[in-house]
Amino acid sequence: MKKKISITDVAKETGLSVTTVSQILNGKGERFSEKSRKRVLAAKKALGYEPDFFARGLVGKRGNSIGVVIPDIMNPFFASFVVSVEKAAIPQGLFPQIFSINGFHENVDYFIRQFLGGTQRGLILAAPEASQEIVQKVEDQLHLPMVFMDQATTLTSGDSIRIDDFHAGFLVADHLIKRGHRRIALVLPEPLTFNLRDRLAGYQHAFDSHNVALDPQLIFRATFDPEGGRQAVDQIVKTDATAIIAINDDVASGVYRGLYEHHKRIPEDYAVVGFDDVSQARFMTPGLTTIAQPIDELGQRAIDMLLAQMAGDHQDRNVIELPVKLIERGSTKRI
Repeated sequence: MKKKISITDVAKETGLSVTTVSQILNGKGERFSEKSRKRVLAAKKALGYEPDFFARGLVGKRGNSIGVVIPDIMNPFFASFVVSVEKAAIPQGLFPQIFSINGFHENVDYFIRQFLGGTQRGLILAAPEASQEIVQKVEDQLHLPMVFMDQATTLTSGDSIRIDDFHAGFLVADHLIKRGHRRIALVLPEPLTFNLRDRLAGYQHAFDSHNVALDPQLIFRATFDPEGGRQAVDQIVKTDATAIIAINDDVASGVYRGLYEHHKRIPEDYAVVGFDDVSQARFMTPGLTTIAQPIDELGQRAIDMLLAQMAGDHQDRNVIELPVKLIERGSTKRI
């Protein structure tokens, strides 16, 4: 049987200490010379060294997995977010375990039991309401590194990463108003999470900036999925609305279906705007105008923050807010 190459073998090959080699291979070699870093990477490649992630995870009391809590794995945005976390985590020897609420509150208690007795070395919490409950029940007992999504203003522990939902909401409504729309329907879930309240405030700010009234009669509550969007259209077509803002691209896909069932055209009869810029937005007919979230960067930044906490390179609570941009496609036009 071929002998497994160890980090000690790499150290012998380079003439450097095991500690030096380990830090360079783990991305913490900034204090070493470029010559030493290149020597280590060349030896790693020549010897065919692969880190033993399992053994690395057993060094401490917990393993090498991290928990990622999301609202719904069927939501395209959160599915894409999970992929971005995996892309950033696995090369670092961390393996995400996905915990999806899926609308069942009892799942939260189950997840908490898993965290209390599990192998997670840290948590990424991306389900706003559930995240608060999880923190309240495990923080005092676990002291795990935690990174929160979309909750920068509501939690006082852990790091937080979010987008500027207020500005994003403004961009959406401003885009439609500048294209001549005045009667704009909103399709929103009930209740609104913290970040969605900011988004609604952004919509309102755009209306106020253009001296256009946001009619409460044109706000339609719907479930957070395509069926919610489809059903909302049944009521929207009874109004004088000329444009529809869907809270996300998943709901917007249901709006498309509902308008098709009512023999309405996009954008001739109704302009439609979504949110997230998931992959399906480009393939809808016509392509969906939407807000692009930096999904890959969200995942990478979340892992970076978690690793910093694990390494002890963390002092104050960090809050990162990432920019968004409007992607204009065929679902909106000037009237």
